[in-house]
Amino acid sequence: MMNKKTHKTWLIVIGLFIGLLLTQWVYQRYDFTKDQRYTLTSTSTTLLKNVKEPLKIEILLGGELTGDYRILKNEIQFLLDELRDKNKNITYQFIDPVDANTTELEQNNLVAVPIKTDKGLLNVYPYAKLTYGDRSIWMETLVNNPSIPFEELALASTDKLEYLFAEKIQKITNFERKKIGFIVHHDELPQQHIDGLGRALSEKYDVEVYLNPIVNKTFSFQENDIDSLKKFDALIVAKPTLPFSEMDKMVMDQYMMNGGRMMMAVETVDAEMDSIFRSGKIVAFPRDLKLNDFLFNYGVRLHPAVIKDLNGAKIVLADGETAGNVSYNYYTWPYFELGVKGEDNPITNSIDPVLFQFANPIELLKNPNIKQTVLLSSSDQTTLKPSLNYISLEEVDVEKPEEFTMGKIPMAVLLEGNFTSAYASRYERKEIKHFKERATNGKMIVISDGDVLKNNLWRGMPMRLGEDKFSVRPDNPNSRPTTYANQTFVMNAMDYLLGDEDFLALRNRQLEIPLLSESKVLAEKQNWQYKNLLIPALGILALGGIGFFIRRKQFTK
Repeated sequence: MMNKKTHKTWLIVIGLFIGLLLTQWVYQRYDFTKDQRYTLTSTSTTLLKNVKEPLKIEILLGGELTGDYRILKNEIQFLLDELRDKNKNITYQFIDPVDANTTELEQNNLVAVPIKTDKGLLNVYPYAKLTYGDRSIWMETLVNNPSIPFEELALASTDKLEYLFAEKIQKITNFERKKIGFIVHHDELPQQHIDGLGRALSEKYDVEVYLNPIVNKTFSFQENDIDSLKKFDALIVAKPTLPFSEMDKMVMDQYMMNGGRMMMAVETVDAEMDSIFRSGKIVAFPRDLKLNDFLFNYGVRLHPAVIKDLNGAKIVLADGETAGNVSYNYYTWPYFELGVKGEDNPITNSIDPVLFQFANPIELLKNPNIKQTVLLSSSDQTTLKPSLNYISLEEVDVEKPEEFTMGKIPMAVLLEGNFTSAYASRYERKEIKHFKERATNGKMIVISDGDVLKNNLWRGMPMRLGEDKFSVRPDNPNSRPTTYANQTFVMNAMDYLLGDEDFLALRNRQLEIPLLSESKVLAEKQNWQYKNLLIPALGILALGGIGFFIRRKQFTK
C-alpha cells in the first residue's frame, strides 16, 4: 500500500509534468529592464494587426561583424522575435552579404559601410529587405542622422530600431499615403533648395507642387482652388518673397476652415548670407508679405527685425595670411540662431538644435480659442537688430555682450484649437460660395525663417537639409559640414500635423544600451576572477555537505 509520503511525491511529479506540457501552449515574457526595451509600444502592436499576409524580412548582417554591429544585430533579433511572436505572418533571417544578389544591391544603391578593424577594412551592409505579397522595399538599419558621428551610428541606431522597422512595415502594408502640397506662386524656395525637404517627406508622404495659379497665369489663388486644395492633407509655404493677395489669403483661410493643416516658414526681413559674403555688409530691408492680418487671426505676429543670439552657430571666416596661405577659423555668428526646445511637445521633446538664419521674433497674441506652444526659441542671451540697418561680418566680434538681455525669443510656434475664419465678419466672404466660418481641432505651425526648410548647395549639388555649408573650411573642402536637426524637426512637425503622434513618440523613444566600462573591467578584473573560481567551488562543497548531513540524519533514525 502506498504511504502518504510516496503519494505526495507522485502528485508533485505529475504536477510538474503537466506544467511542462502547458508551457508548449502558454507563453509569457516579462520585461524587467528599466526602459522596457524588450516591450513593444502600443503603436507597433496596433500596426502588426494590419499584417494579413506573410511578411518576410531579410537582414544583411550575417557573416563577420565588429562589436558595435554585433550589438546592433542582437537588438534587431530581439525586436524581430517580439514581432514574430505577436504575428505569425512575420518571418526573418540574417543573410551573409556574400550570398546576396549583388545586382539587386547595385540597383538599389546599397553600398557597403567600410569599418576599420585590426585586420583592415570590413565591409558591412546595414540593410534589410521587406517582402509583402508582390511588394518589396529595402531599408537601412542605421538612423539617417548626419549629426551623429559615424563611429557611433550603430549603437545610436539601437534606440530607433522599433521606429525604423515599424515605419517600413506601415509603408509596405499601407496602400494609402497622405499628401502634402507646396505653394510656389510667391517665389518660394526653388526646387534645388527644397530638394532635401522633398526627399525627406517623400519617404513617408506623397509630395506635390501646386502649380494651378502659375499654369492659369493668374499668379494668385482663385475660388475654385479651394476645392482643388482639398486633395492635400497639409500645405507648406516655404520662404515666400512676393506679397499674398486677398484672394490668396481667403483661399488659405478656407483651406484651414475645411480641416487642412499648414506649415508656414515666412520672413519679414530680407537678409541673405551669400550677399554678405560678396560685399562684407548689407542693409536688412523689411519684406512685407501682406500676411499680418492673416497670422494675427491665428494669434501670432512677426516683427520686422532680426534676432541676434550671443550663442549662435559657428561659421568659418578667413582671419589672416601666413607665407601666402590664408588661415581660417571658426567664429560665432549671432545671426545664425540655434533653435532649442521651447515648451513641452512631442515635436521637440528629444531634438538637437535647429539652424535658423536671420530669424524674426514672433509675438504671441492672446486668443482664448487657440493654444499656442513655443516649439523652438533662441537662447536667453539675445537682442534685436531692426530692419533698415546694416548687417556686417564684423559683428562676429561682439563688443557689448551685456546688451544681449532680451531672453528667449519664440521662432517656431504651434497653433491648435477651434479656429475662426479671418473673414467671418468681413464683406469679402460673399465672394466665396459655401463659405465656412469655423474649424474644430485646427493645427498650424508658423516658423519665422524660411531657411529652416532650405537645403544649401555645395559645388552645385543639393546638400542634406540641416547641413551648414558655412561651417566647411575652404582649406579642407572635403570635410564633413556641421549638421543640425532641421530635417528631424520638420518631419516631427509634419507627423504631428497629420495625426501621427504615435509614430512621433516612437521616433523620440530613448533606450539605454548597458556597456561595460573598460577602466572598471581592468581595475576589478582580478577580483572577479577569484570570485568566479571560488564561489562555484564553495557552492558545490556546501551542497555536498548539506546532502551528507541529510543522509546521515536519515540513516541515524
